[in-house]
Amino acid sequence: MGRYTIVGAGALGILFAAKLTAGGYRTELVVRREEQRQRLAQEGITLGREGEAPLRVFPDVTRIDEPDAGSRGVAEAPELHYIVLTVKQTDITVQLAENLRSRMGPMSWVVCLQNGIGHAETLATHIPAGRLLLAVTTEAALKRSDTAADHTGQGETWAGPWTPDSSRFQDVSGTERSLREKTQKNLAKELESAGFRTFLSNDITSRIWQKLLINAVVNPLTAILHVRNGELLQTSGLQDYMRDLLAEGEKVAAALGIQLESGLWERLLQVCRLTATNRSSMLQDILAGRRTEIEAINGSLIRKGEDLGLDMTVHKSVYRLVKALEERNSANG
Repeated sequence: MGRYTIVGAGALGILFAAKLTAGGYRTELVVRREEQRQRLAQEGITLGREGEAPLRVFPDVTRIDEPDAGSRGVAEAPELHYIVLTVKQTDITVQLAENLRSRMGPMSWVVCLQNGIGHAETLATHIPAGRLLLAVTTEAALKRSDTAADHTGQGETWAGPWTPDSSRFQDVSGTERSLREKTQKNLAKELESAGFRTFLSNDITSRIWQKLLINAVVNPLTAILHVRNGELLQTSGLQDYMRDLLAEGEKVAAALGIQLESGLWERLLQVCRLTATNRSSMLQDILAGRRTEIEAINGSLIRKGEDLGLDMTVHKSVYRLVKALEERNSANG
């Protein structure tokens, strides 16, 4: 049975920590603030579930800067150890990579659940490329407080190995590759047993890009207009704008040789319908006065597109508007 370290106690981190703990897995939740650590240690996690009684569990809780917080006993532990990153893309830094490396033992793997692209390269400054697994999820959760979240929509989680496209990162050996395959299968099995529909992919990059392109439409528009996801479908004019954003992103993916599923527009519409009452993470950030992930989502697409000589006018327009909202929030304190 694997051991889980969940880094980041936002909505998704609370969701994964709650369900894994309830599933009988040894789970540690790593937080940034001492106040949140104390509350979680005293009150545990409460996960609201539609049509079911709330789930309350008590995972281990440590602070990200606690000395040896995550490495106690890990180096000698024979069991698989999954470090699941549920922090925002903007929180992934070289310093975090160094911290995570100190938590790793011989059977540790880092599982990244970020929205944007480029985080694997940052983590690989300190973590062996072969020990990085990338994942995407359509699970939906809403954070209520430092200790509580609601599971607002069941989705799917896909995971697969990071395959760096640069010779800067050393390829894995055959033995390591075999171990990685077994590790992935075990991860999928254990997430399934904890209540997450989980699948493995040998081309996780394509799935990450598909989610990126959808997020690059839904997130900025809902944040700018202050509407829930489903409201994006209420006017044909807005849908035309959504098509333009998606088309720009698809051109970037095509130029990079990334294979996308056909019917991505229909998939985008389906996401809006299935999450009609949800507030996107970017809208939640704007409403709460927090910095958004606009750099990691639309900003990353713009930079990739411009490097390829592509016109990124539509993405630039929403990028600038969201940045303006961030600046307004910052000016208002």
